[in-house]
Amino acid sequence: MDPVAHTLVGAALAESGLKKLTRYATPTLLIGVNLPDIDALAMLWGEDTSLYVRRGWSHGILAMVVLPVLLVAAVLLWHRWRGRLRSDGPPLHLPWLVTISFIAVWSHPLLDWLNTYGIRLLMPFDDTWFYGDTLFIIDPWVWLLAATGVVLARSASRPEIAAWVLLGGLASALILTSSMPPLGVKLLWVAGVAAIVALRWWRPSPAAGQRVAQLSFAALVMYVCAAYGLARLAESTWLAQDGEAIAVQANPTPGVPSAHRLVVVHDDYYQVISADGERRTIPRESPSPVVARAMADPSVRGFMHWSRFLYWEVIEQDDYWRVIFRDLRYLMPDEDPAGIGHTEVRVPKD
Repeated sequence: MDPVAHTLVGAALAESGLKKLTRYATPTLLIGVNLPDIDALAMLWGEDTSLYVRRGWSHGILAMVVLPVLLVAAVLLWHRWRGRLRSDGPPLHLPWLVTISFIAVWSHPLLDWLNTYGIRLLMPFDDTWFYGDTLFIIDPWVWLLAATGVVLARSASRPEIAAWVLLGGLASALILTSSMPPLGVKLLWVAGVAAIVALRWWRPSPAAGQRVAQLSFAALVMYVCAAYGLARLAESTWLAQDGEAIAVQANPTPGVPSAHRLVVVHDDYYQVISADGERRTIPRESPSPVVARAMADPSVRGFMHWSRFLYWEVIEQDDYWRVIFRDLRYLMPDEDPAGIGHTEVRVPKD
């Protein structure tokens, strides 16, 4: 998921009651839910290096043990240096601090697993990719449901209100101006934002606000479970009616958990079925010598390992061949390369 979703989920966990269990619960949650993304530093060395490194070591089983322990150690060091000067809030309760740290860090790969990008849960022992294929990488309902209780609890001052207005405005601009979500999603988003504003105007008591946070977080969990079930239902339904299919993968539609773009794998071709039922058949071929050379190029090492449904196009030039790779999770053969899901290699002519 995106960093906003991770942060909102961490804040929602805090406002649901975890912040009362120990001192530093809220900062531990906010840091922990984002801590596995330390591998984003790999982007400094290029996009392909990032693909090779991302969602690996820092999202794997070893990191899920090491990162929470390091986070607790950092919090204790802060407490020893500065924290003893303050006496407000609940006391430091080490067992709860450790538990919350593990909850925060573990929530990150769980959320990342829900989309189609994938994570390598068994790193560093095994670099197999795992996919939840449940939610689009930016999901408006995750944002809204996670934010509800947080907005109520963290909007008492003018700076906090201004920050929420800015964040809500940017999020609304992204969703309302994008061509990806359908009109119904945009209208429901506006209604959801209006509901949060109305709740904030009502300004419930702290106890009632915590109850709202708990209910909205429970609704978020139920939404994710329903989206997961609908995605698996779409895949199994297609497999049942297509006896020759090897596998089916559901790509979620932004904000519509019941609509999917399916990639159906056969022995010698892919079939891509859009959410509205349009079908495209794409050849699935063995790589030619030129394509094989391109696939072995060190500049696409990360892309080759990360790609899932690979399709290529070879364009002959005067002194070289252009080999354009696309991953059918994200791009069709006739779509202009943009964003993730594509790369290109120039193979010189001998």
